[in-house]
Amino acid sequence: MAPDNRVILTGKVATSAQRHYRPDGSPVIQFSLELDGTEDVSFEKGRSLIHIVALGNLAETDSNLFQNGQSLRVEGRLKQRHWETPEGRHRSRMEVIATGLSRLE
Repeated sequence: MAPDNRVILTGKVATSAQRHYRPDGSPVIQFSLELDGTEDVSFEKGRSLIHIVALGNLAETDSNLFQNGQSLRVEGRLKQRHWETPEGRHRSRMEVIATGLSRLE
């Protein structure tokens, strides 16, 4: 059986979405989601934030979906990204590569 890497999260958009484009012209949207139901857990400055990345057609979704405070359901897969800063420090970040986004009422 192939490994399964799926997550479903609900929360509110916590940071302004940043849109940029890959060299091939495909859009990318990145934002942070403040998770619901984690008031007693402290990950980042007292808030439970997870970084979300939406690619391609999903990144072309109505921009109102990505406004601060908007409640969202995010489906996707976890990915850990690694990079090196200009100062030579190694960094990593766990993020969700979104495969589905929907507004919660």
